Amino acid sequence: MSKIKTAKKQEGLQKSLIEVTIGPNDIYSRGKEKTNKMTTMAKLHHSKRSPERLLKNAMLAIQYRMEHYLQDELISLENICTIEQFVTDFLKVLGINKTTFARFIEIDGANLNKYYRSDRRFNTELALKFSHFFHTPPDLWLKIQIKNELLSLQKEKEAKEKYSKYDYEKLLQIV
Repeated sequence: MSKIKTAKKQEGLQKSLIEVTIGPNDIYSRGKEKTNKMTTMAKLHHSKRSPERLLKNAMLAIQYRMEHYLQDELISLENICTIEQFVTDFLKVLGINKTTFARFIEIDGANLNKYYRSDRRFNTELALKFSHFFHTPPDLWLKIQIKNELLSLQKEKEAKEKYSKYDYEKLLQIV
């Protein structure tokens, strides 16, 4: 178990030390008083973060959601997350609108909307622009696009029939 000591602000700038033990079985023995102390410590720690740190944390949270989305095997066409949704989340955190974003990455707003609606295929150049702007890996954007395309193709009945003929076992039977 590890012990964490931190300074707690109390009335009149007086500081005192709080000792909290966190360990695997701690959750079972944590009383209301200990929980309140931990909550106070967390709030104090959070209040000391700079605006830059808070912004970075919010941006990282979205990136982690993107990574989780890619790893989640339970995602289906019904609960698909588009690139536009992730961009919207980033822009909300940054406090800028889509038009400003489009201008900054040197793309027409109407064209950007065509990428969002999948009227145009999301490409590596756009992934690189998004990557540099949002400080994310470029392949993250491309993987989301590919996952979404595969999900939509797999749901189409015609696609199953169309691609089922491409099977090495069928070729081996012929030869």
